[in-house]
Amino acid sequence: MKLWIVSMECAGIAEAGGVKNVTFSLCKEFAELKHKVTLFVPIFKCNSWNLVENFEKAAEAQVELCGKKENVRFYKATCRDGDFSIVFVNHKSFYQKEAIYTYTEHEQQQNPEHKKGEGHKDLLFKDVLFQKAVFEYGKRIPRSEVAEIIHCQDASTAMIPAFIQEAKCYSKTKCVVTIHNAGPYYHHDFTSIGEAAWHTGLSSELLEASLNKKCVEPFLIAANCGAELTTVSEKYAQELLDPFNTEATDGLSPLFAEKKVKITGITNGFDFDRYNPEDKQASLLPFEFAPEKNELDGKLKCRKFFIQNIVNTDNFDCTGVKKFGKLECSPSYTKEIFISYHGRITSQKGLTVLTKAIPAIISNFDNVRFVIAGQGEPSLEDEIILLTQKYKGKITFMNGYNRVIARLTSAICDFIVLPSYFEPCGLEDFIAQVYGTIPVAHATGGLTKIEDGKTGFLYSNNTHECLIAKLTEVIMLFNLKHAVINKIIKAGAQSVHKEFYWKNIVKNKYLPFFKEILKK
Repeated sequence: MKLWIVSMECAGIAEAGGVKNVTFSLCKEFAELKHKVTLFVPIFKCNSWNLVENFEKAAEAQVELCGKKENVRFYKATCRDGDFSIVFVNHKSFYQKEAIYTYTEHEQQQNPEHKKGEGHKDLLFKDVLFQKAVFEYGKRIPRSEVAEIIHCQDASTAMIPAFIQEAKCYSKTKCVVTIHNAGPYYHHDFTSIGEAAWHTGLSSELLEASLNKKCVEPFLIAANCGAELTTVSEKYAQELLDPFNTEATDGLSPLFAEKKVKITGITNGFDFDRYNPEDKQASLLPFEFAPEKNELDGKLKCRKFFIQNIVNTDNFDCTGVKKFGKLECSPSYTKEIFISYHGRITSQKGLTVLTKAIPAIISNFDNVRFVIAGQGEPSLEDEIILLTQKYKGKITFMNGYNRVIARLTSAICDFIVLPSYFEPCGLEDFIAQVYGTIPVAHATGGLTKIEDGKTGFLYSNNTHECLIAKLTEVIMLFNLKHAVINKIIKAGAQSVHKEFYWKNIVKNKYLPFFKEILKK
């Protein structure tokens, strides 16, 4: 099978959110099954080139967009870690950006109008340019080399089926669009039919049929063009089709339900080999350990290393991260209970629920320490910084992104708290469980793959009162029944490795799904 995977991001190449991991793993696993895989991804200033080899110029094209013709260059390469092909799309709207979707602090310093954490002002221009470029690339190669399936990752690539349909080309190619997140701010929608027409050139009939109130939705465009829609967990597929789930989908779910759109849920896998705690080169951790066997001495050594050499030193130097707050710990580092949060600092992730719960937990349990890492909305970052100042010695905040620190944040703690208001799949729970850290999560979307009391803990109502109650429960369990905790650690690590291993997800879920599509 010839498969094109189109994404704005890919782990190890262009990194942003959880889409990067899905993109890389799909490419790698399908390639290992001897399918011909090509990844399409832009060239950003933030790209990493460690995995890229055989880089060479391939072609040029002109893309009509917003009344102009934009020159785009294509470069071909291969990924040395996954044995798949890559086509890079090069244009100044990409390579001038220091991050994939939002402005960085440095970009704000260069131009105060580009606020750190805010989406790029030319976001829609970039989206359409990338999609039209992929479409044009397909027109310039022999028909025999065009994919049988084009798999589009999220809203930024969801209109490729429309460009193919309206141009009446690659008629035998099937399109799949995966919805990674349909929450507010993730739709990449156009504010009007006029704006959509100006950018895309798609027919007014199609755009009118894809309206969500006054906005034109890329996901609806995909559905109206016959694309197969998938999402990243079975539970989230149900939520997307729930006509009453209006707020969490910004009005999309009632429209999906009304139009009887079919959405297939396939829970994301986990690329265990890239995180394996028994292999320092894979995990990037300073010590090895084995949660699946309850061998956790290396986890404690990682904790000591993290606190001594990163948190509590003034010589801290890790690219991409600013540190706030040190931690007071016993000499053995075992008298405390460590609770982490790692992820985007955004409203969706329930950070206000967490910041309201932290004072009560610290007041009730003097030995609890919080380790928070991530970046996002400045106002939420400021709330966390204030907590590190108010509760000195109890909280540390690693503000920014550094891959080693991100992994250490999850690996050194006893629990990770995930209070998301909605969560399509969830990756941080996987990472935590592989590292022997027990997730405590709001029971929503893909987080419901956590088995309450067996591989982690779930709570229902996402309020700070409910989170306080659940954290109190698990802290008491940790103090009084540590054998139960060890059992949960082992079960969680084994579940991720066996049940959610990407190799098995691709072989048992995606491959049969794609084969069924090709039969239609």
